[in-house]
Amino acid sequence: MKNFNTPFFARGLAACALALLACGVAQADEGIGRVKRLSGQVSLDRAGQTLPVQVGMVLQQGDRLRTGADGAAGLTLNDDTLLTAGPNSSLLLSAFSFNPTTHEGGMNATLAHGSLHVVSGLITKKAPDKVTFKARSVVLGVRGTEFIIDAPGDES
Repeated sequence: MKNFNTPFFARGLAACALALLACGVAQADEGIGRVKRLSGQVSLDRAGQTLPVQVGMVLQQGDRLRTGADGAAGLTLNDDTLLTAGPNSSLLLSAFSFNPTTHEGGMNATLAHGSLHVVSGLITKKAPDKVTFKARSVVLGVRGTEFIIDAPGDES
């Protein structure tokens, strides 16, 4: 029978545990995407707090992005979906899940007001029925690869 109480085995076990912990932390920090471009006034509401937005910021499910009269923001989600919110926009990233191996997942976003340019990503290619965008009076199921939503009006 082998002796597993050796210092070599203990160091190897500790290294494996640290590697697993690091992988879990990296996955948690990955979020659902990132902010890639910014101009003008842009803020993010998350868990009851309003946060300043910076390029490279990690996005989380449930985030609401708000742009001012001079604001715009470009977002890249983990499935390579590109979202560009124009001035005076309020975009809620309600739900997002994505498996990078199988490209399965789903997405639900709501544009309360403003404009949104969308270039669909890998989820749409695999299962277009799993991607929806909502505006005040319409729910869009994505079938194409690029479109613009314009939802005029004030925030309610």
